Formats: sequence, structure tokens, C-alpha cells
Amino acid sequence: MTRRFAVALLLAAALPLCAEFASKRYDFVQERWIKLDQAVGQVTVRDVQFQFPGYIGPRKLEIKGRNGAEVKVMNYGQTSLRIHLAIALFDADGNLVGCGTTGSKLGATKPGEEESFFVNFDYVKSKLSDAKYFYLTCETEPAT
Repeated sequence: MTRRFAVALLLAAALPLCAEFASKRYDFVQERWIKLDQAVGQVTVRDVQFQFPGYIGPRKLEIKGRNGAEVKVMNYGQTSLRIHLAIALFDADGNLVGCGTTGSKLGATKPGEEESFFVNFDYVKSKLSDAKYFYLTCETEPAT
């Protein structure tokens, strides 16, 4: 019995650690922190704030700047993780009006560390001011 347990333990240790994944819909609000508390395994996506400097409400301004979102993520686990985020914005009719992705590039988020990620909406952006809701997807994987 002890030998079987040891073999099972070795096989379990040899299996690759799989990524955690979660996606959820939220109501869109511009220029305010939105509390999310979305759990993804050992990580919690805490807050997001959308900043579109070219828009105030439905009005388009002649202001230059990057359209984006800041997302705060906390690693409550015991291991360093690579974190990947995607945000898709939709209007009231369900049309996609903006999307962006970001994630860990070179490093990882250490245990007990909070990190801010920036998602840019660079290309599909002419109707950002029409956004009514969004999906935020978070995927984590152990850092190697």
C-alpha cells in the first residue's frame, strides 16, 4: 500500500499544473473604481477603473490620450503566478465596442503581492462611449 501511494504521489507531482480561468460580466462605469472581487484560484481581481480621456459621458472631446483600464489584482496564494487579463466592452444591443488584453510579461506576481495591470483599447475605439457592460476574463498559471 505504501508503494502504491508513493507511485500515485510521484505521478501527481509529474502532472503539469493547469491554469485557473474565470470570466464574469459587470456593469460599465467610466472614471470610477468598480469593485469586482473576482476570485480566480489563488488570485482576486479586486478593482477596475476605465479612463477614456477623449470622452466625457456621451460627448467626444478633442483630447489626446490613451483609452484604457487599470486593473488591480492580488495574489493570496503561496506561489508566484503569471496573470493574464482580457476585457471586452459591449453596448446596450450587445455589440462589441472595445477590447484589450494584457498580462505578466517578464515577471510574475509574488505571493501576498498586489499588482496593477493596464489594458489599452487602442484599435476598436470609436464607440467606447456607448459601453454599457463588460466581460473581464482572468487566467493564471504558475510562474516557471
